[in-house]
Amino acid sequence: MADRPGMLDSVRLAARNAPIFRLYRRRDRLRATLCRVNVALGQADPQDPLTRRRVRELDTAAVLLGQARWHAERARATGDTTALKRARQAFTEGQRLADRIEALVAGGSGEYATDRFPVLERAGTEIDHCQGVPLVPAITPVVVLRGSDEEMGRQYARQIAAIFGRWILRYGVRRLTADERVEVGRWEAVHGEHLPWMGRFVDGWVAGARESGVNLDRASIMDLWVGHRPPATSWLDASSGLPELPPIACTSLAAWGDSTPDGALVAAATGDHELSYQVTVAAFPDDGHPFVHTIFSAAGTLPTVGPNWFFGHPGMSRSGLAYVHHGGGPKFLEPRHSWGYGLRRTPSVWHLLRYATSAHDAREMEQSWPIGDVGRGDQATVGGFYADADYAYIIEGRDDPAAVREAGLLGERDFLYANNSAMHPDAARSEWMRRAPDGSWLWDREGGYRPATPRGMTKSPTMLLKWLSGRMSTDELLVAGMQFAYWNSYHRNVFLRRMADAHHGHLDVEAMRAIYRTVGTAPAGSWAAAVRRYRRTGEWSRISAAHASNAFVAIMKPSTGYYSLCTGPARRGAAPMSPDSAMIVRGETNAFWDLELPDTPTALVERAEALADQLLGHARDAAAGASLAGETASDVKEWLAAAQTDTSSPRDGDGIEALGRRVRAATRAQVRARQILQLGDPPPEFTLPERREPSRPSVDTP
Repeated sequence: MADRPGMLDSVRLAARNAPIFRLYRRRDRLRATLCRVNVALGQADPQDPLTRRRVRELDTAAVLLGQARWHAERARATGDTTALKRARQAFTEGQRLADRIEALVAGGSGEYATDRFPVLERAGTEIDHCQGVPLVPAITPVVVLRGSDEEMGRQYARQIAAIFGRWILRYGVRRLTADERVEVGRWEAVHGEHLPWMGRFVDGWVAGARESGVNLDRASIMDLWVGHRPPATSWLDASSGLPELPPIACTSLAAWGDSTPDGALVAAATGDHELSYQVTVAAFPDDGHPFVHTIFSAAGTLPTVGPNWFFGHPGMSRSGLAYVHHGGGPKFLEPRHSWGYGLRRTPSVWHLLRYATSAHDAREMEQSWPIGDVGRGDQATVGGFYADADYAYIIEGRDDPAAVREAGLLGERDFLYANNSAMHPDAARSEWMRRAPDGSWLWDREGGYRPATPRGMTKSPTMLLKWLSGRMSTDELLVAGMQFAYWNSYHRNVFLRRMADAHHGHLDVEAMRAIYRTVGTAPAGSWAAAVRRYRRTGEWSRISAAHASNAFVAIMKPSTGYYSLCTGPARRGAAPMSPDSAMIVRGETNAFWDLELPDTPTALVERAEALADQLLGHARDAAAGASLAGETASDVKEWLAAAQTDTSSPRDGDGIEALGRRVRAATRAQVRARQILQLGDPPPEFTLPERREPSRPSVDTP
């Protein structure tokens, strides 16, 4: 198979999508402007009424960004010219408002940027809508499942329809061709061989969608879980069209033994991407362990990214096993001759959380499964970062090289961490890394692999045109793309390593939260000049694992069943880790909800409600004792009213859908109460580690 599409086909593809590409550029500009404003607001007094006013104005522009994204995705998927026009209009209005806010903040003006605020409505769902557009929720919803495989599939479909609206049951669903149906069948067969519950779960999904008023084809739902294309045959899946350049996102840290105060496992992870309609699943199957897992998209596909087969992290089970993170990818370490049909990541994660009793069990099961679809990245195959109270491992490669990281390999002391790059010393033996020219890579114990010459952004039309025209080989494209991703991940690896070393012995839940509130810095001076410099040299600013594209931050302590999640960054004003990672979250809360995973869903809900009641009591006392004015008083009043409404919701009935509604109300109330408490008592963070030049050993001497 050719490693690139025909030039004429690619030109036609680019021409057909030119209006959408232009919208993406407008999206990136608006996101960057709002992110810069948010960084400035993060330095302001959170109780100052003008700060609260600016946050409200910022959220208004973020609503316009959300509307523009929604219409742009509809235009891309359907060719709807009306949707294209609405997207352009929303981007224009959002940019105009964002520019005005930025100018007022920069000038220290007390003038208001706007008096026009969006009217939000529920539209029969649990999330806000604005002018018919479903807005991404500022507090991640929890879906509760119980029973047989079929029952849990049915419950999932019904609950996401209740939360988001029936549209989400159709989102990403395609009408399959005959050939695509054959491919879905091949993928289903290999999953059915190793994960027999999965087909029954999909059967239940179809039934639940029908009960929600949406008739779906079973093969199309299975497609959301496994895909309809044959396994990739080239890195970055370049043979199928424009190459999928690697992401630079997601971070993780797990600690146990001597690194924690009580020896228990504590883990933290972020999803680093543009926040979409994500959910956290709490499942109580008839057989196997109860588990909880956050997935990046309730529909298994992300805007502009496309299908990801319900990719997500972290997760943990009642047995004490944690799936911390995908473990640093894409890595592409296994040789191409071993690629083929295998298991997608999330089905494998659910199976291990459900049936494995320890990290050793998980590793043995993973290594018994086929290598799979390595060429499409971590979401497409098994592997990753698993831990329990006694042992942890990160599979970076399962065969030739068999690169499995364990604590101590790189000098770690009862902790492990991962971002989006390989760190195992043997990764240099992989097929793709050997194709790089000599001297291309450097390695050290803190950060793993990085390019010898720093790489800036590679997602440029010029580079893709060189590849399409044959002036750049796929090998060269691969190395350039991977070095871009690895350069950024290297710095986040170093940040986490230094945090783990600095706070060794004290890495508990609150320390993990503080780590993810310790933000980096934005580049000084002109943004445009900083972007140009980054494109040329890869130079940016101080990079942290806590940054603007944290779609969420999650903390786990499996031994107590503790699972806690903050939607968006854990601290307002987090700087972006690169120009294309300048993100914004509408209604950013910087506050966590907590779950305790017991043996039954009823106990899960009751404990979440008890905590919500407790926090609301503290929030009432704090609000009564505070001297607040203007927009600050209005915000506190609004949060308090929202928390009181949620805690006064009916708490009777143990039907699974009632339990789902109750836990979502309780977690929303927890967050609103914590927003009030944190306003007068900002939570702690750590000091950003000192900047040191990395050492420069060769990859031949790790």
